[in-house]
Amino acid sequence: MTRVDTDVATADVTAVAGLIREALHSGAVRRMTVPLRQTVEDARGVKYLSMPAVSPDLGLYIAKVATIAHGPGSTVTSVVPVFATSTGALLTVLDGALVTNLKCAAVTAVVTDRCAAPDAAVLGIVGAGVQAWQQYLGVRAVREIAHVRVHSRTPAHAEALCARIRAAGRARALVCASAAEATSGADVVATATTSVDPLPIAADLPRHVHVNCMGAHTTTSREVSRELLASATLVVESIETAVAEAGVIHRTALDLEALETGDHPDLAGCPTVFSSTGHAALDLITCAHLARPYR
Repeated sequence: MTRVDTDVATADVTAVAGLIREALHSGAVRRMTVPLRQTVEDARGVKYLSMPAVSPDLGLYIAKVATIAHGPGSTVTSVVPVFATSTGALLTVLDGALVTNLKCAAVTAVVTDRCAAPDAAVLGIVGAGVQAWQQYLGVRAVREIAHVRVHSRTPAHAEALCARIRAAGRARALVCASAAEATSGADVVATATTSVDPLPIAADLPRHVHVNCMGAHTTTSREVSRELLASATLVVESIETAVAEAGVIHRTALDLEALETGDHPDLAGCPTVFSSTGHAALDLITCAHLARPYR
C-alpha cells in the first residue's frame, strides 16, 4: 500500500479541487459509472462498505472498501485499490483515510468557492476531529479566513485544533463553549461530527451563510435541522445518492455539476447548505491525482 501518511497538503487540496472542476465542466463525472454504495452489516453491528467507480475519461477503476467497527480508537479502516482500465493492471493501493481526507477538503473548496460570500472572513466549526481540519483546509483554500471559532464536546480536542490553525499562521482561532457561540454570525459554518441529532447551532446565522455539513447523514438523522435544510439552497454531490441515503428533502438540490457549470448569481446572498453524503466519483478523481507516480 502506498501513501500511508494521511496528512493533506494545501497544494494537493488546490490541485484536486482543480481536477474536480475540470471533470465537472468536461462531463467526465457524468460519464463515470458509479453504483450506489453497498453496505453489509453483521450480527455485531460491524459494517462492511464498498464504493466502486469507473471513469473512461480518466482511465481508472477504483473500489474504496471499508469496515466500520465499534471500539476504542479509530473505528474506520479503508483502502482504495486503483486499476488502469486500459490494461486491467493494479496500479497501486492507497490508504483510504488519505483519499477521504483529501477528497473532503477539495470538494469543500469547490463548493465553498461557489456558495460563500466573496469577503467571507469568519469560519465557525462544530467538531474537532480529522474532518474538522479538512474543513478548515478546504475553506482556507478559497477564502481569506481571518477568524475561526471551534466548538467540540471535548474541549481539549477543540484547543488542539485551534493550536494547529494558529500554527498555520493565517487565522486567529478561538475555542467556544457551545455550538451556538462558535457559529453565531459566521460567514461559513462547518459541521463535522458524528451527531445523529441536529446540532444546536446559532439561530442568528447571517442571510449569506454557507454551511458545509459533513457528518454522516441518513434518512432519519442529520447534523443540521430540517428547518435549515428547507430554508436554504441545498448542494449535494449526487441527487440520486443524496435522496437514497439522506432523504427526499434533497430531491430539489443542486448537484455539483449544476452548481459548478450553471449561472447562480444569487447564491452568495442566500443561505446555502452543502449536505454531503460522499460520492465515489470524487474518490476516483482524488485517486487520479495521488496515483500519478504509478501510471
